[in-house]
Amino acid sequence: MKRFRNVSNKVSGWKKKAAREMAKNQTFPEKVLWECLKNKKLGVWFYKQKVILGYIVDFWCPAAGLAVEVDGKHHQCQKKYDANRDAVLAGKGIMTVRFPAGDVSGSLDNVISEVVVTVKQRLKVRR
Repeated sequence: MKRFRNVSNKVSGWKKKAAREMAKNQTFPEKVLWECLKNKKLGVWFYKQKVILGYIVDFWCPAAGLAVEVDGKHHQCQKKYDANRDAVLAGKGIMTVRFPAGDVSGSLDNVISEVVVTVKQRLKVRR
């Protein structure tokens, strides 16, 4: 089984600080989703605002090699950056799933169902 142990080492101090600030100041959709992901509620550990390969991801599941992103309005202006980041992560075997903030707020059950299915698929493939 492939492990994702060293994807967050050698992180610059300012990135760690930025991630901590982002974790303290989550958007409403991020807070709602975090309540469903934290404390191994889906059977696997998730971490919020984690630096992975130099990028800050909203939620990180190391067991499944899965990054979960909640895309708010600012993501409309950074599509190229997000695509590049997703490609870098994918190059290391990390899958990124993205959900519009409105979907998280409006159809949380569907978002959670998709995360559960993706985690199960990723765990099955990685064994």
